Parts: sequence; structure tokens; C-alpha cells
Amino acid sequence: MKKIDDIAKARRTVKLLPEPPEPLPGAGLSRATVEALLDTAGSAPFHRASASARGGQGAVEPWRVHAVDKPGCAELIPRLTALPKSPGKIINMLAAADALLLVTWLPEEGRDWTASDLNMEHIAAAGAMIQTLLLAATESGIGNYWSSGGVLADEAFEVLGIGREERLLGAIFLWPDIPEGVEAKPGKLRGQRSAPAHWTRWIEVQRS
Repeated sequence: MKKIDDIAKARRTVKLLPEPPEPLPGAGLSRATVEALLDTAGSAPFHRASASARGGQGAVEPWRVHAVDKPGCAELIPRLTALPKSPGKIINMLAAADALLLVTWLPEEGRDWTASDLNMEHIAAAGAMIQTLLLAATESGIGNYWSSGGVLADEAFEVLGIGREERLLGAIFLWPDIPEGVEAKPGKLRGQRSAPAHWTRWIEVQRS
């Protein structure tokens, strides 16, 4: 088994952008494979139960996942293209994806949420869940990309059947092995990463 530091350092932000945006061949990931990744991701920490769970309905976790398989990703391309807002490169990524996982979080107030401490805890928990998901995919040899979602973050909610009380935190694209001739665009900030010494300060607590 790989050590966690090896897995974390092996994770890469990569977009697959076939041009034209036509679905790549292949069967995509099985539901069993995706659900195994989610089972691992679900071990991420959270401190507060979701508002819906406290109200007696729904799961206790402050996140939700809406999964789309490879055929579903292909079907989404014309649906998103028909929206008033341009989907941009989202359709290229859908064409390449073996699966798409839309991870949302549940604000306390629903649609009209505020920047409260409790909501910040929900966002942090959902972010931890996404990072755990990315590491699980990396450990399994599955390429991945965390997108903010573009049109998937709002305009496509009705198409996807996502409730308006949820907010998208990440559109997680799961990739096949990079096919020949398909652009694989790396994350633009990786080369700017710095050592911990640049963002860590040790506090010397004086005796009183």
C-alpha cells in the first residue's frame, strides 16, 4: 500500500480537453468503482450535522454527491450547449470524462445563505471530502480534476435535478488514461508551490 505522502504528492490537477468535444471511446468507470471512491471520501471529518439531518430528514453529512456516468456526461453536452450561458470548456471535459461527481454542500439557510461560522464549517467539511476523494482516485490510478463547475454550478441545476437549497463546491471529473492526441492541460499554479517555511510560522509562547 502506498503511503499517504506519496499519494498526496502524486495527485495532479489535469484537464482533458478533446477537440472537437466529442465523447472519447471507452466504457467509463463502473458504478462499483465510483462508489468505492465515495466510500473512502465519506470518511472525511465533519463537525456539525447538516440542517436537514437536524430537522429529521436526510443524511447527517453536510455534503451531497450527484454522480453522472460516462453516457450521462455525453448526454449533458447538448443539454448544456442549449443553455443561454456558454458552457465553455466544460463540454470538452464532459466529452473526456469517465464519470462526473458534483459535490454540493448544504447551507443552513438554503438558497439565501450567509457567511456564518456554521456555514464555514460545512464548506470546510465538504472540501475535506473532495480532497479525500481526489486522493482515493489518485491511489487507484484514476486521473481527476476539481473544477468550480462553470454552468454546472447554477444554470444546469434544473437539468441535473439538484435542489436549489444546495451549493456546488466542486465538479470532480474522473479521467481515463490520457488518449493520444488529446490535450492534457496541467494546473497553472503547480509550478508556484512553495515550501512549508513560506506559509508556516512557529509561535514561541512565553511563560507568564
